[in-house]
Amino acid sequence: MRNKGRGFIKPGLGTLAVVMLLGWSARELTLDWLGDEIAPAKPSHQVLALPAGYQPNQAKAPYPGPHPAFNPLDLSAFSLPVAIGDTGPVDTQLWPLDYPFACATEDSGLGQPLVDNQQGAGTLVTSADGAALGFSQDCQIATRVDYFYLQEGAEQPVPLPPGALPTDAQHDAQGPVIVRVERGSLNRYLYGIAMRVMPQEPINSAKLWNHKVIFAFKGGVGIGKYQGKLRLSDLTEDNLTLLKAGYAILASSGNVTSTHYHLWRGARTAQLVKAQFVARYGEPRWTIGIGGSGGAVQQYIFAEIAPGLLNGLLPQYSYPDMVTQSIWALDCELLEYYFDELGGPRWQVQTERPLVEGLTASNSQGHRFRRMDDWSRWLNFKPSRLPPGATECSASWRGLTPLTNNPRYYHRAPLFSDALAAQSHFSYWHDLGDIYGQDAAGYANRTFDNIGVQYGLEALKEGALSPAEFLHLNAHIGGWKPPAQMQQERFWVLSGDQKLRRLSLWGDHNMQKRPGGLLPLAAFNGPVPAGFEPAPRNQGHPQAMAAAYLGGQVFLGRLTLPTIDLRHYLDPVLNMHHSFASLSVRERLIRQQGNSDNLVIWVAAKPFDPTPQALRAMEQWLESGRRPVSDSCFDGEGKVLASGDTVWDGRWNQQADGACMAIYPAHSSPRNRAGSPLAGDLFKCARVSVQDAMAQGFYGTKEMAPYQSWLEAIFPDGVCDYRQGDVARPSELAMGF
Repeated sequence: MRNKGRGFIKPGLGTLAVVMLLGWSARELTLDWLGDEIAPAKPSHQVLALPAGYQPNQAKAPYPGPHPAFNPLDLSAFSLPVAIGDTGPVDTQLWPLDYPFACATEDSGLGQPLVDNQQGAGTLVTSADGAALGFSQDCQIATRVDYFYLQEGAEQPVPLPPGALPTDAQHDAQGPVIVRVERGSLNRYLYGIAMRVMPQEPINSAKLWNHKVIFAFKGGVGIGKYQGKLRLSDLTEDNLTLLKAGYAILASSGNVTSTHYHLWRGARTAQLVKAQFVARYGEPRWTIGIGGSGGAVQQYIFAEIAPGLLNGLLPQYSYPDMVTQSIWALDCELLEYYFDELGGPRWQVQTERPLVEGLTASNSQGHRFRRMDDWSRWLNFKPSRLPPGATECSASWRGLTPLTNNPRYYHRAPLFSDALAAQSHFSYWHDLGDIYGQDAAGYANRTFDNIGVQYGLEALKEGALSPAEFLHLNAHIGGWKPPAQMQQERFWVLSGDQKLRRLSLWGDHNMQKRPGGLLPLAAFNGPVPAGFEPAPRNQGHPQAMAAAYLGGQVFLGRLTLPTIDLRHYLDPVLNMHHSFASLSVRERLIRQQGNSDNLVIWVAAKPFDPTPQALRAMEQWLESGRRPVSDSCFDGEGKVLASGDTVWDGRWNQQADGACMAIYPAHSSPRNRAGSPLAGDLFKCARVSVQDAMAQGFYGTKEMAPYQSWLEAIFPDGVCDYRQGDVARPSELAMGF
């Protein structure tokens, strides 16, 4: 891609003069002029149409249960292993296939998908001279096996030529380093099996296999409608040390969360991949999951909803799940818009914002979209306004709110024809419509709910926020418009909107704002104005919230497998992979089973990578049945700074900071700063009246009686009482436990 805009400077007075001379046309400056280094690219062949008769936006009821642990995949229904040259099966035991579905076989180096229809549904398939052969709506490919070898001094295997072994082949004690890679399609996604073999070893033989399997999971944020890429390097280069040691590597594009976040579908895809392996080579001694971010989420969820898939977990940069992160992540842009545009001078200092957001901030580190806002304001003859620095919200989560929440925004929309993209709904909620349900217009139900949430409550109690500041924030914070009312994002390059002057970093045109506009801070020290209305908030769909649990999208803490949760300490650099997520996992385990003895938390400074050490420890754990290591923290060279059962104690469990917590302090989320527990799995709070909240000490020592009328006007339905837990959570009996 072109890179003309990378690194351009912030516009100054000279630039403003040029813009004024150019006049109105300057206001139409496009992405092409400033650079499009992250603009979505159009594929060679777009998905043109849906299958005949397919209705993508039908109403669906939320999933009623039971939990996926009690609704297993029937593997006996599939003929495995898939023979070389055949196509793999597709799971339709629970849901019909979802369309449109964009292929990625060519991007994965596997050629065009197989033709499955002549009716124009899916992706066009052509001959070598460009003639149309048909269409592929399900993106299937034939199963194939390729052999690769490692050259002396190389780090990436290359294709093994026919005939005699090349003389430059790298050798070790086991002989030449040769890797067999099986690839094909299972459940419409691309899968791969890689293992080290002897020269000329047939497909059903695995003499150098150590009878241990690594299932490699990958992260990112995706919302479906897409096959996803499986590159050769995902199997070979990234796992070369493990392959040399005799491990078999399994992977699937359906187990990459930048492809989709339908974790039940992902679990069943992973089960098919492992079943293909077992049918060909036999049961492994054990299977260990490894993967970061969304790859860690898959491990935690799959351990609960797909028993037997994994024997041990090595989650890196973990979160407990996806959907409970949305509880607070969808607060991010609401808060950032308030701080940037409504909140006043105090919030122009980024390091003030953690008082409310909980997440880390910096007055010097910026975010990559700042320059776009600078140019947009100059193109509209307005001065730059964003304060220096950034928060974790703006530096790491920006762009994910519309991707997950707005049915009219999808960064992969160029994969589809304009007409098809216009009639489709894209969002995390819609991709899981068979779980969350869809209304009569086909818009998926959402779980996001902020009724009664007192943003910044902890800061108020600590004396860091004045009552007026607290009230001003909560009166203006609002929520997100209903899906049917949302408009295309104005996020410039990511949305495909090339008119930079229309930029909105926050998507504020899709927010529910206060009728009558902004009230000055001083007004909140006086009486409530007649006719006052706060900005409307969001009411989550109650059955959709229950379905999040019933459909296995929430990590419940029902984990008995050996687990070593490891990460670099990235909190100070505004990285979204914050350390308190591991403590959320621990809190759920303790709540569910009374202890977290099967969870070890390791945190290290860069550049030390504790993963090889963790894998060795996991093998010892699985071999002996006893945990061989403890919670620990490491410096950047691998030195153990502290170790033991109390090193991660802290405010989250009402203890003094442990030794590792003191070195690598954990932060929290906006909902935690509103009083919600660190476990983070509380979709909908029970509410009590403002009068009862004051009587029961919700505001600590802060005297709020003079502001009671304001509180009642802002929270007419009451305020959150987090002591009562999640009122949306179904009973254990309803889930099947």
